Amino acid sequence: MKVDRDAILTCSTCGVEGSHELLYLSEHLHASRCVNCGKTQTYSGNIYAGYARDLAGRTGRLPGKFAREAFKLPAGVMGWPFKVLRKPFRLIKEVDQVTAFERSRRRPPMPGQHIQ
Repeated sequence: MKVDRDAILTCSTCGVEGSHELLYLSEHLHASRCVNCGKTQTYSGNIYAGYARDLAGRTGRLPGKFAREAFKLPAGVMGWPFKVLRKPFRLIKEVDQVTAFERSRRRPPMPGQHIQ
């Protein structure tokens, strides 16, 4: 999951060329929000369902990723406990970003404000 805050696009609602926030799930554009008027446009249905599919896909690839890392750099295994401790906080941050996009779709934020 990735949020890009540096996109300059022309809004289909207000017609202004300006800053947009883009939400990517599984490297595919899933939603965009115009910072000028606050309009959020979704491109693949429900944002939560898309995030759940993205998270399930990433989780399903973890065993293979761990095996490759263990063979490629055995000393890297020592850092896994720290990654495990940080992961819940990263997931909370992701859920917060997805929720902010969904919330802005239902009730647009004030024009000119970025999604937190």
